[in-house]
Amino acid sequence: METEDTTSREGRTHDFARPLPEYVDWVAAVLVALGGLGLAIGGSALSFVVDRGLLEEGVRSGQVTVVFLERELTDAEALAVAEAVVDWTGIGLLVTGIGLVAFAVGYVVVRHRAHGRATPDQPPDSSRAYAVAGAVATGVLSFVPLSPLLGGGLAGYLEHYDGGRSVRVGALAGFLAMVPGVSILLFVAVGLFTGMSAVPAAGLEVVVLLAMVLVVLFVAAYGAGLGALGGYIGRRLAESDG
Repeated sequence: METEDTTSREGRTHDFARPLPEYVDWVAAVLVALGGLGLAIGGSALSFVVDRGLLEEGVRSGQVTVVFLERELTDAEALAVAEAVVDWTGIGLLVTGIGLVAFAVGYVVVRHRAHGRATPDQPPDSSRAYAVAGAVATGVLSFVPLSPLLGGGLAGYLEHYDGGRSVRVGALAGFLAMVPGVSILLFVAVGLFTGMSAVPAAGLEVVVLLAMVLVVLFVAAYGAGLGALGGYIGRRLAESDG
């Protein structure tokens, strides 16, 4: 009786372990590359097209103000902060966008080689592909509240033949979805630190940098945590379907 149950479980594991078709990898890579191109174009526009004269005029006219710790900065201080933030945000968008395009190209190459080396008895390991698919789903559904939960659920559902890995793959999916945002926030933090360094207030730039680091950690934990929860839910849903 125990032998029959074990055989049944092994059969289900084999069925669930089927890799994603290669065209799914291409779809995911194209979506990532398109997102990267959009960020790169936006970063280029912010870095090279934004008129610094308009920014200065906005500060002087009061349309652009910078307030920190209930203190409104002077025009010169506000302009220094605004210019630094705009410059570094543009660089962050550009670098992040190029990085996403490079990732998409590398991902397709690696997955294509993995499919080429696969045999009927040894299909390619698709755990990371599930995580990428979940991350892409999170990005596409970013307008939905708690979208990492959905992306992690998709990744966990695909990886449900191994309960522990479902949670890990879901967490990875959620974290990967946050990487572009985390990257941009890091560049914004550098811009704020650089701009605040011009403000004559002892330690002000350090406070800003620490606050931004906390924000980055929260964003990363938010994505990974919801993704892990989604992975667990996805596995439970898959088991109930089976």
